[in-house]
Amino acid sequence: MPVTFSFQKISWPLRYILYFSSLLLVTGCSVTKHVPENMHLLNKVQIKTSSKQVKPDDLLPYVKQKPNKKILGFRFHLRVYSLSNPRKSGWLNSGLRTIGEDPVLFDSNAVSGSSRNIKLYLQSKGYYNAVVTDSVWIHGKKADVFYTIHPNLPYKVRRVGYFIEDTLIRQLVLADTVNRIIKRNDLFDVDMLQTERERIETMLKRNGYFTFSKNFITFTADTNFRNNRVDLNLIIKNPLRADENGKLKPIRFKRYKFRNVFIYPNYDPFRFSSYRDNGELDTICRANVYYVFHQNPGVKLDVIEAFNQLKPNEMYSVDQVNRTQQNLSQIRLFKFVNIELEEVEAKKQTGEIDFSDIDSGSESEEFGYLNCYIQLVPHTLQSYQVELVGTNTSGSLGAEGTLNYQHKNLFKGAEVFDIKFRGLVETAQQKINLNNTLELGGSMGLTTPKYIGPYTSHVRVDKYAPNTQLTASYSFQRRPEYTRMIAGLQFGYVWKSSRFMLHTLNPIELNAISIQKISPEFQAQIDTTFLKYSYISQIVTVSSYNLVYSNQNVKKASSYSYIRFNLEVSGNALQAISKLSDRPKNSNGAYTFFNTEFSQFVRSDINLTYHQVADENNSFAYRLYIGVGYPYGNSRALPFEKRFFTGGANGVRAWQARSLGPGSYYQPAERFPNRTADIKLEANFEYRFRMVWKLEGAMFIDCGNIWSMPGLDDRTGATFEWNKFYEQIAIGSGLGIRMNLGFFILRTDFGYKIFDPAINPNEPYKPWVPLNRKFSISDITFNFGIGYPF
Repeated sequence: MPVTFSFQKISWPLRYILYFSSLLLVTGCSVTKHVPENMHLLNKVQIKTSSKQVKPDDLLPYVKQKPNKKILGFRFHLRVYSLSNPRKSGWLNSGLRTIGEDPVLFDSNAVSGSSRNIKLYLQSKGYYNAVVTDSVWIHGKKADVFYTIHPNLPYKVRRVGYFIEDTLIRQLVLADTVNRIIKRNDLFDVDMLQTERERIETMLKRNGYFTFSKNFITFTADTNFRNNRVDLNLIIKNPLRADENGKLKPIRFKRYKFRNVFIYPNYDPFRFSSYRDNGELDTICRANVYYVFHQNPGVKLDVIEAFNQLKPNEMYSVDQVNRTQQNLSQIRLFKFVNIELEEVEAKKQTGEIDFSDIDSGSESEEFGYLNCYIQLVPHTLQSYQVELVGTNTSGSLGAEGTLNYQHKNLFKGAEVFDIKFRGLVETAQQKINLNNTLELGGSMGLTTPKYIGPYTSHVRVDKYAPNTQLTASYSFQRRPEYTRMIAGLQFGYVWKSSRFMLHTLNPIELNAISIQKISPEFQAQIDTTFLKYSYISQIVTVSSYNLVYSNQNVKKASSYSYIRFNLEVSGNALQAISKLSDRPKNSNGAYTFFNTEFSQFVRSDINLTYHQVADENNSFAYRLYIGVGYPYGNSRALPFEKRFFTGGANGVRAWQARSLGPGSYYQPAERFPNRTADIKLEANFEYRFRMVWKLEGAMFIDCGNIWSMPGLDDRTGATFEWNKFYEQIAIGSGLGIRMNLGFFILRTDFGYKIFDPAINPNEPYKPWVPLNRKFSISDITFNFGIGYPF
């Protein structure tokens, strides 16, 4: 019997009024309580512009003084501070002042300073005739500040000229003008000039100019034209050097080549000097590259050689330096990868090792020379990790324990060997019996930092640094509804094609699923649906491709996008073999291998997420998920682990996991909630805000559902129909609390059903839950998770 609140009989309109009144009562403390006499609280800052090209949000960072921060539209921290009594000590008042935020007091000097800042910013963007005015409205103990901006007509670029003394650099720069950032009729933007300087610097460093700096690049602007037009001149002068008489003379820029490359595979920054001084360093030369190490390099030198792009007598390129550092960093064997470049003369000795046997090369007037030192600090080779966490699966509480062991250099080729053991015990929803759910299993994997497979000559190991992975796994699962065993084998590749894009290709994935037992109650539940074909012993062979794009900057809180795309195909090869070998079908009309049916399907899903950072205290997260799977040929239904479900901590949080859908099909509360389907559509919106200490709050709206493919389910309302699916979108909302501990986040979400598409044939259809049902605690779904939901 559900437990309900004592005010459940109050009508919904009156209940909303009570909620709103309670909120006003809690937040009604005067925000000017601690504002001194003859001073004013900065209540509001507003920026108005007369041009759509100049946006107030771009000008706000240049305002020196801003009001107290807001959460959910009101100044929560200021109101908490206002509840304290500064005249009294004690833990309560001290805590309120620590949690809260003292009032921002209006400062007239900050207003005039902000106007100057805004005008300088506008001038840097080409609005040299901009007019900025400010005004202040005092009402009571509050002050509102208004900035009015009239940008007026901006200056625009008419043409760009080049004056470059060095003829070779002039040729490179002029040939690269197709990539120039500054275009004709662009605003005369100082930031764009700076960006163009940085772009040219990078381009020249790619072409050997190691010592070139953007500081050698200057711009002059000629504004003696009508209609606010500007002629830009980009100037690069040769550097000056004093001669024997101390007179400065221009010299040409040098391009640089690598002379000697030294790699330290087991570099120890604390002991290296003593090793060198005591003559305990060994040196090996391979392909004109010197490997310097103490006793044992610790890794096969072939691995390092494959990823090193820096070779003697080759031209310096900043891209090759960065790529070498990135490739070596991706080898999980090294904790740090440090590359130092030193300009050297023809026969300069570094003093680090004996160079008497090393070719120093010949002096050249055209090129400078660099010695390169690549210092590789190794990780601890072996590690283990023990984890014990609580779980909540479809309302079943339990505990999960894992033991992980890892060796980062198993065969001295930077191969990472992982072995994992896992155990799970859960209680069922309605029975306290630790034997209700038991899972035991583990996996063993080997990852090598090189490509193993066909077409080796066509794979750019130096650029993409692919890893080859081989994983074997086993799982025994005894649940109230079934007992099964899964054995798996997977072979594939992982590589990055750019800074933001990660690819995973698994051409071979084999899973053998054996159903040992199904409870009569659960069997009766699925016998009337196509789900019965999902819970059978079968062989699942999959070839899959996964793409992940993320432009998140982990060092800076800024907006970013995340995209994950997945495609899986199963069973086609076995189907072709069966037909070519003229195998007979079994009584179900399916081909078998080892007397076991194999699955055949195609499945794909895409996850689009955008995280918008409004300020340091407020952010928004948007997510859209679409997934489709289709069984064909040898299968009548997708394997159950490939079927889609929703609800739970990472889905529509107002429903427990696997308890929503499919479509509008009504199903009474079952003991084994396991609602799955072939199509999934889900959208989420979440507003996140910082509260106090490490606590964060969230408000969210989730909507979505799952559907069966037409022709694969005869239950009323369960299949996807273009003219009806939008009417079957479930909607839930709720509140969440997170504890952000930095290295991980603990999360609790409380979801409440707003729209339930399930149509109960025995009751009048009342989908809008808040309007048609008395509120009770049983309507709230509690979810616990680690990390953000998306």
